[in-house]
Amino acid sequence: MPIAAPIEMSAATGKDSVKALWLERLSSSLRTALACTIVGCTTLYGPARLRHFLAYPAFSYVTAILIVSDATLGDTLRGCWHALYATVQVMIPCILTFRVIGPARFSNIGLAAVAVAITTFLVALPESTPLMAKRIAFGQAVIVFVGAAIHGAEEGVVTHPIHVASSTALGALASVLAMLIPYPWLAYCKVNPRIFSFFLIIYIYMCIILLL
Repeated sequence: MPIAAPIEMSAATGKDSVKALWLERLSSSLRTALACTIVGCTTLYGPARLRHFLAYPAFSYVTAILIVSDATLGDTLRGCWHALYATVQVMIPCILTFRVIGPARFSNIGLAAVAVAITTFLVALPESTPLMAKRIAFGQAVIVFVGAAIHGAEEGVVTHPIHVASSTALGALASVLAMLIPYPWLAYCKVNPRIFSFFLIIYIYMCIILLL
């Protein structure tokens, strides 16, 4: 009998750990689905002027999934910082490249491929750059120069970079909002309501600015 008690306790502990792991995975899945839902509703039903800037909704989904999957609120806020870091790291060289060479010349696929290779090399070179920022930056570089190769002669110098940056920002904001919704856990109930209001105001403010 004394031997059976530890065995039963060990079995109960194992069941509890499996249940906790399952609930954690379910929570992560729900947060990811909520972030994607926010992106989808914004890109499909948002104002026309806002949707004009969100020309790459697929990258918004990718950004949201990269940031919010298996993340706490702190990880998500850090992921937003990495998204901003990646955007600055990629968009400034891209705009300067378009200004010097001209978007129309990137209709040459070979030139676009070389530009992508150089940009991704410059992103990957610094050892201090976080891995999350590198992943987002790689995607941004590819989309910017491929978009220029397809529509380069029709668009201006900053059009594609702004569209990619806006799509990235939507994914990052959707990730934060998904973490701050009261369900699932590690959300609003464990966060100061002022933080939730702060990010919600930023999201609304961005929409209003793009409508003006």
